[in-house]
Amino acid sequence: MATTQTTYTGNGSTTNYSFTFEYIKQADVKVTLNTVATTAFTFANATTLAFTTAPANGVAIRIFRDTDINTLNATFFPGSAIKAEDLNNNFTQSHFAVQEADFDVVTANTTAGTAVTTANSAVTTANSAVTTANSANTKSDAAVATSNTAETNSNTAVATANTANTNSTNAVSTANTASTNATTAVNTANAATTTANNAVTSAATANTTAGNAVTTANSAVTTANGAVTTANTALANAATATTTANGAVTTANSTIATAANAVTTANSAVTTANTADTNATAAVNTANAAAATVAATAFYAPLAALANLPGSPSNEDRVEVINSTGVESNSSVSGVPSGFVGSTDLTVRLQYNSSTSKWAWQQYFAADPENRYLTESLPIVKGDSTNGSGQITLNCENNSHGIKIKGPPHSAGANYTLTLPNNTGTTGQALKTNGSGTLSFADVSSSFITQTDFSYAPTSNSLTFNDGLSSTPGSTSSEFSFYTTTGNGNFSFLPTNASIKSNMEALQVGDSVTLDWTLPNGTTASQTTTVTTRTAQPIPSGSYGTVVFANAGTYHSSSAASVKLTCSRISNGVEPIANNQVLRYKTATSKWTVDTAEVIAICDGGNFANGSSLVQTSTTFDGGSF
Repeated sequence: MATTQTTYTGNGSTTNYSFTFEYIKQADVKVTLNTVATTAFTFANATTLAFTTAPANGVAIRIFRDTDINTLNATFFPGSAIKAEDLNNNFTQSHFAVQEADFDVVTANTTAGTAVTTANSAVTTANSAVTTANSANTKSDAAVATSNTAETNSNTAVATANTANTNSTNAVSTANTASTNATTAVNTANAATTTANNAVTSAATANTTAGNAVTTANSAVTTANGAVTTANTALANAATATTTANGAVTTANSTIATAANAVTTANSAVTTANTADTNATAAVNTANAAAATVAATAFYAPLAALANLPGSPSNEDRVEVINSTGVESNSSVSGVPSGFVGSTDLTVRLQYNSSTSKWAWQQYFAADPENRYLTESLPIVKGDSTNGSGQITLNCENNSHGIKIKGPPHSAGANYTLTLPNNTGTTGQALKTNGSGTLSFADVSSSFITQTDFSYAPTSNSLTFNDGLSSTPGSTSSEFSFYTTTGNGNFSFLPTNASIKSNMEALQVGDSVTLDWTLPNGTTASQTTTVTTRTAQPIPSGSYGTVVFANAGTYHSSSAASVKLTCSRISNGVEPIANNQVLRYKTATSKWTVDTAEVIAICDGGNFANGSSLVQTSTTFDGGSF
């Protein structure tokens, strides 16, 4: 594997480190310190880097090559010369890129293998943790079962104690009954003398029986107390068992959490391994693409003319025909662009297609592009029978349409030179020739009558604004909006309407303007003032204009329905020429003015006799047959 990097470990004092790999340009040599990129170094010589500051002790230094593949070292264009040095540089660039990709692939595979090993180890650890957790969970279940059994036994002991207590109560009740019977017997003995001794005996027997009953009751109480003690012990044991079970559950939960962490770690290791594998695949793809690019470089065998085409070509054979004359009609060639005409100074490239037995068109270029593509001081754009005279096409930036400058046809026999002016001229000037081909910009002859030569009669000298605003106009205001206040003479408006813009910009300082106000209720008011400040000349795009009058507005614009401005400077609309009106030229204003016809003279000199004269007949003079 080719060497594309050199590694060192910093010692805190050494600043110069050498490397052995080749590179195209210094910018392709990169450095990382502890995997962090740095540019704090210079080239001490071609194979030694000098760090600005010595890398610290223990810092991992990696000096490696990262060849720039975004741009080819050399780009070839149709008709350009191909130098071996440029080809070698391109191949070296691709070769270095493949070496670096190969190194990255090997490194990525190693990293991926390590990551997989780590992941497998983590999975094993996780499985062991899960087994331990399952065992702990089993023990926890056993402890809970033992606790449940202890609790059951405790409940049984309590029940037994309760039964013993009931039995002792019954024994005491029996003893009480026996004592009552003894008392009855004594009373009977006293009542019946003959049976007294028997009664005494019976009483003694009863007394003995009662004593035995008391003894039995005392024994039952002792037994009950023992049962209570046993129950308390069982209850204590149950509590201890419950505590032990809770501890086991806590231990089990901790073990499960540890197992989950181990699984997470394993998943992270798997993700890292997958990422490394993806990066390795991308590196392989990049290397394959670079290799494909190198392999796809096509070479064409040069031929002098179409007559030299090989007789038994193989599929995908490529040729470069230097003299392409007749290629547009050659039956062995397919795919020639419509309108293309072969020529001795046009080289075409063809590729053989065995399935069609044709030489397929690939591209063309000028044999002498310096001459063909107008790079000389006296270039010639040739014409032909298909496209006519020579022409130059100037396309738009998208190359979807364009204009052409074309020479006269052959039939004109034209041979002349047009020389462009030295500058762009001024507004309103036209391009003219001196008769010898030298062009210049000049004012248009006064013999042309233009719009500015007429003096128009306006329809009115007023402008009406009917959208009063509460603040200065904005981008959403209407074209007939306006803004005034009663505190100053500012009159603000929007220049979106061409007539409003031109007329308001035309107002001069000192012009007299009448403002006729109309309120929503129909009330009207009129004020006459003068202009003290003109609006901006011109009004900036996207802004509003403001004319300042000598007097403040009579009303605030927000309370007015409309306001009409009247001034002789305002020309709103143009009166059309009516019947019986004529254009009369006035030397005082140098303007053609619409005027009413007074007399129209029609002169006909066809039949004037010697000494005859014009006579007036109505408003027509006829010099015909007097």
